[in-house]
Amino acid sequence: MNKNLAGLTPEEMEKVSAGLAAGTVAVRERNHLPVNPEEVEMEQPEHLRAYFRERLEHYRTQPAKK
Repeated sequence: MNKNLAGLTPEEMEKVSAGLAAGTVAVRERNHLPVNPEEVEMEQPEHLRAYFRERLEHYRTQPAKK
């Protein structure tokens, strides 16, 4: 896997951004900080909303690491 984000296509970068947004929502929920997952989902491109939900579920089920 290419670890250099500068080499990603725009489509791949959108997917990375959607995954990052899902991770951010999960961390904010875990830390009891205000976040509206539905609002963040609606900010994602329509073709990546299912991917966003999938990643959000994944991050929600991961144990908190210290």
